[in-house]
Amino acid sequence: MIERLETDRLILRRPTPEDAQAYIAYYASDWRATHGPVMQASGARRRYQRILAHWEKNGYGRFVIERKGEDGALGLAGPHWPDSYPEAELTGQLWTRDATGKGYGVEAVIAARSHAYTALGWTSAVTYVHSENHLAVRMARKLGARIDASVHAPAALYGHDAWRHPSPEELSSTGVHHPVRRSRIARPRKPAAPVLTTPRLTLRPYRFEDFEPVAAFLASDRARPMHGPYSREAAWAWFTNNVAQWSLFGYGGLMIEAQGRTVGQVSINSGLAFPEPELGWFLFDGNEGQGFATEAARALRDFAYESAGLETLVSYCTPENAASIALAERLGATLDPEAPRPAPSVVVYRHPAADADGSPEAYA
Repeated sequence: MIERLETDRLILRRPTPEDAQAYIAYYASDWRATHGPVMQASGARRRYQRILAHWEKNGYGRFVIERKGEDGALGLAGPHWPDSYPEAELTGQLWTRDATGKGYGVEAVIAARSHAYTALGWTSAVTYVHSENHLAVRMARKLGARIDASVHAPAALYGHDAWRHPSPEELSSTGVHHPVRRSRIARPRKPAAPVLTTPRLTLRPYRFEDFEPVAAFLASDRARPMHGPYSREAAWAWFTNNVAQWSLFGYGGLMIEAQGRTVGQVSINSGLAFPEPELGWFLFDGNEGQGFATEAARALRDFAYESAGLETLVSYCTPENAASIALAERLGATLDPEAPRPAPSVVVYRHPAADADGSPEAYA
C-alpha cells in the first residue's frame, strides 16, 4: 500500500481523521458555493468518513494535498472506485480559493493518475464533472481528458459528464490525445442490479420466474399492510418497477434467497409515489420469525449508503403493522412525524445514515 506521493511542489498523503475539519469547512464555504452545493457539517463529516473507509476497504484512495514545507491541506486528489461506479475514477478537489490558479490541482491529479496506472494497474480512468463546473472542465482538459459520451455517470452524480483520461499507452506516445470510446476499461462494468450476500442470505436480481410467487403474495391477505391485495396487472407493474429502478436511480428491488430457496424480496422504492427513497420488504408465507427480512434490509440499506449515494432512507408502515414497525426499529429507524407521507394512513420511520464508502464529490 502506497500512502504518500511527491511532486516538485506537493506532497500527497493518506488522509487522517484530523483533516476532517478542513474538509467540513470547505463544504460550508462561499468558495464551495461557486461550483457545487454547500453542506451541513454532519453531511460533510459522513462524506469524509467514506473517504477514510475507502482506504480501509481497498488499500488506496484519495490523497490529501499539501505544499512542501508548509502545513495545511489544500484539497484532495486521487483514485476513487465505489462499488456503484461503472469504472475507475480520478478526482481532484481544492478546498480554498487561494489554492486555485497555481496548477496544484493538475499537478496532484497527474501524480495520482501515474500512481493509478503503475502501482494500481489501472488501464483507464474517468473523472465525473458537472457540466456547469467550468473550473473542473478546464482542469480536465489540461489533463488531456475528453468527454466520453458512451459512459453514463452513476445515479448519484446526475448532470455530470464522464471525462476520459488518456490511457497509459496514449500518455507514453507523442501524439495528440483524443480519448474516446474504448472497449477496454480497468475492470468490467457491473450489471445494473448487484448480487449481495450476508452470512445466511443471497440478495439477487429479479428473474422472470420470480413473478408468479410475487404476484401470489400480492394477491393474498398478507399484502393488506401494503394496501393490497393487488390484481395480477398491478402486481406486474410492482414487479417491473422494482427492476426498472436500478437503471433509473442506481437502486431498486432484489429477491432474497436462503439456502437456495426464494423467501421474499427487499427493495428501495422511489419515484412519483414516494416523497423520498423508501426501504421496504416482504417475506413469503412460512419464512417469518427467522430474521431474514432484517438481515436482507440491513444489507440493501448498507449498499444504498455505500454505493448508491443515499445518506438516509425511510420506511412507510401502517400503524397496525406491528411486525414491520418492530423490524424498522431493530434496524435503528425512529419515528419521524415531520416527514412527508405518501398516504395519510402510514407512519414514517427514518433510518440512520451509516459511515460508508462512495460519495459524490464535486471538483475544483
